[in-house]
Amino acid sequence: MSAVLERVDDIVVPVLFEIEVAASLARVGVALPAIRAYVDALVAGASVIQLGRRATRHARETAMRWRLRAADAVYVWVAAREGVPLCTLDGEIARHASGACAIVQP
Repeated sequence: MSAVLERVDDIVVPVLFEIEVAASLARVGVALPAIRAYVDALVAGASVIQLGRRATRHARETAMRWRLRAADAVYVWVAAREGVPLCTLDGEIARHASGACAIVQP
């Protein structure tokens, strides 16, 4: 993540990304002001993909085809749509969706 925060690497994320990051940090007890600052810095240089009706249908199809959880399908759909690798440590996503997009580990 340091490369993203230093603006060396760009990221493309769905609109729910910052919600998921913030929720994860809050669940482990990180202070709310620190979470806000971190998430704001993280998404400042990101390309954020909105989820309108068409995108929702594509993500739904991705979920069904690759047998993914809802949020996971959104990330896989974004990666496939943008032609970028999906960076994840989630082995389930890697097992199910490697045919949809390239999967890399951080």
